[in-house]
Amino acid sequence: MNALARALETSQPHRFTLDDVLRMQAAGILDEGAKVELIDGGLVEMASEGAPHTRAKMQIAYAFMAQAQGKTIVIVDSTLRLAPTYAPDPDLYLYDANLPLDGVNGANVGLVIEVAQSTVAKDLSIKAELYAQHGVRDYWVVDVNTSTITVHRDLSGGVYRDVVQYSARDTVASLAFPSLTLCLADLPPIR
Repeated sequence: MNALARALETSQPHRFTLDDVLRMQAAGILDEGAKVELIDGGLVEMASEGAPHTRAKMQIAYAFMAQAQGKTIVIVDSTLRLAPTYAPDPDLYLYDANLPLDGVNGANVGLVIEVAQSTVAKDLSIKAELYAQHGVRDYWVVDVNTSTITVHRDLSGGVYRDVVQYSARDTVASLAFPSLTLCLADLPPIR
């Protein structure tokens, strides 16, 4: 066994905070365009997006922005600060327009959406667990491969007790913003 392997077995990994990561970016140590998420203090590389993933994400964003009418903010591809060492980059998240962006967290974010093409299993398991543990009350996974929405709700003890899959023709309403709905079959086309 080499020295690195022995050192890793006998020591605790250093856990970064989002503030650490932002300082590393400002200092040029970490590329600002790096596709990483902060999960449990570690930097996790994000999967590349295919055209179907990008198209679906933007269609969903356009649909929600059209419905929001300034009462709800729709954020696309940006960091959601859940805790000092947890800062994932969901595909979309929505929050009440009365909240300041830097005050949004797991407990008060209205809806988190991950669009999945190659990351379906991760988004339905690891990401669902992560969001549940940090108080996200409404978490959706849009699977572009099957044109389904898996909705995670009824948060209890850091676990989603209600997980339901909807088809492309079903209309799903946000818990926090009931007037905001999504029907995959009715999404505006994007070429």
